[in-house]
Amino acid sequence: MPGVSKEQIARAKKWDLLSYLQKYEPDELVRTGPHEYSTATHGSLKISNSLWHWFKGDVGGKDALSYLVRVRMMGFVEAVEAAFGWDRRSAAAHCAASRGAQTVPPARSRAFSYPRSQLSTEARHRQRHSPSVHRGQHPL
Repeated sequence: MPGVSKEQIARAKKWDLLSYLQKYEPDELVRTGPHEYSTATHGSLKISNSLWHWFKGDVGGKDALSYLVRVRMMGFVEAVEAAFGWDRRSAAAHCAASRGAQTVPPARSRAFSYPRSQLSTEARHRQRHSPSVHRGQHPL
């Protein structure tokens, strides 16, 4: 199926996240309070009063479709199909993949790197061993 119709999108948006998880991924639900749930994959995702919020990714929503797109990082058409249960294997694969490494939206993830040295190795060596440096004092 190359795409989805407007009617299918409208029906997919009617699914709240709790109902979707109860029907298609019941093992993913973890009860954390009388009217609050979390997921096994994302502990910082809370579902309450038909709304959900993922604190680690700082995103939230009302429907299962936005959860599949924002948290599971599915494509839109793939998420609509998963909301109907047409492609449950795809949703399960995303779930299994995200259990290994929790996803964070790309805008927030940034690799750590040390600052680059302003002096070359030779310049640091000359500076350390120059006669103007007193013994016991480190110039850098």
